[in-house]
Amino acid sequence: MTSPVLPRFEGGQRALGISAVLGVLGLAATAIGAFLDVRQALAGYLFGFTYWLGLCLGALLLLATFHASKARWPVVLRRALEVCAATAPLFLVLFVPLALGMRHLYPWVSPSADLGEHTLHVLEHRRLYNNVPFFLVRAALYFVTWGLVSHLLHRWSVRQDATGDVRWTLWQRRLGGGSLPALGLTFSFMTLDWMMSLEATWQSTVYAVHVFSGAFVGALALMIIAGAATRDTQHFGSLLSPGHYHRLGTLLFAFVCFWAYIAYSQFMLMWIAALPEEVGWYRVRLEDGWGALSLVLVLGHFVIPFALLLSRELKSRPRVLGAVALWLLAMHAVDVAWLLFPSLSPERVSIPWTALTAWLGVGGLSVAAALWLARGSYPVPVADPYLVHSLQVRPP
Repeated sequence: MTSPVLPRFEGGQRALGISAVLGVLGLAATAIGAFLDVRQALAGYLFGFTYWLGLCLGALLLLATFHASKARWPVVLRRALEVCAATAPLFLVLFVPLALGMRHLYPWVSPSADLGEHTLHVLEHRRLYNNVPFFLVRAALYFVTWGLVSHLLHRWSVRQDATGDVRWTLWQRRLGGGSLPALGLTFSFMTLDWMMSLEATWQSTVYAVHVFSGAFVGALALMIIAGAATRDTQHFGSLLSPGHYHRLGTLLFAFVCFWAYIAYSQFMLMWIAALPEEVGWYRVRLEDGWGALSLVLVLGHFVIPFALLLSRELKSRPRVLGAVALWLLAMHAVDVAWLLFPSLSPERVSIPWTALTAWLGVGGLSVAAALWLARGSYPVPVADPYLVHSLQVRPP
């Protein structure tokens, strides 16, 4: 068994406590908002929930992809990805308010005559898929898949720390590669069920890829920020070299471009087709106040980070790259808001204050759960046979 390169992580009590308190206070404030306007409160809660769940699933997909590709260089990052992904069961509990209040968000739950004859006809045509029992069964399937895969990958990795048995690496690689189709499908259907179905008639086959690309950018940004923030501690950030940051920055650059490509492709195809039920989704987001948010996304989620991440020197400097990653996490929040809120308030720009409280609430509990999972284990998989290769990564 390889000797530990870092001691077990036993700190973080203060950060864990602060995160948990912020989480409880944020959710309590959101619950108070539900007494004032339940639909607005649930809209804000859906924003916070999907934002943090996207980061969790982005980390899980990134982890599974590293295992499937048998990549050696990111081994030092793997424990951080594992604890982020292993928070997935928490979101099952956090999903309960959405399940209880779904009739206030989704028009297909209890259609009213105000929707119009055409919309009612479309909803009736989709009734076989969009109905409450099947919706909840699908949600349960999603959480079982995410929870099982993330738990096993984390558990086997920690067990290898104790035993040094190489077979755990083989098992993780098999599960990582084998689970990718299931993870991709559940992620895609999750976006269709919980986000796209906010619109009564609109649909897109590219929507799930749009959400996925943003979540992947967010997960990469989160790893960069975590590494840069722990550089001077006895955590995994102290083992990251400029070569690791350069590779993370290159991946970040690639998926910023991928996000822009997917977003533009969806817009271009729908605008050219000029179908009223499809173009209307974009007209809301391109006119009046929502149009300003679209411009922020074009500049902030693509043009600015694209120009910055072209620099090879910047990608090798942890703190500067961390600042770009922090910016992209903020832009990811704008992207999620752009996807959700115009569907709930097409007639005017309206972002409920519960979006902030729910973001703090869900985020606080997510961070607290990740810190709790990290405590007592090594910050890196110390017995992984390829850790030594990861520690030797140098800039290209």
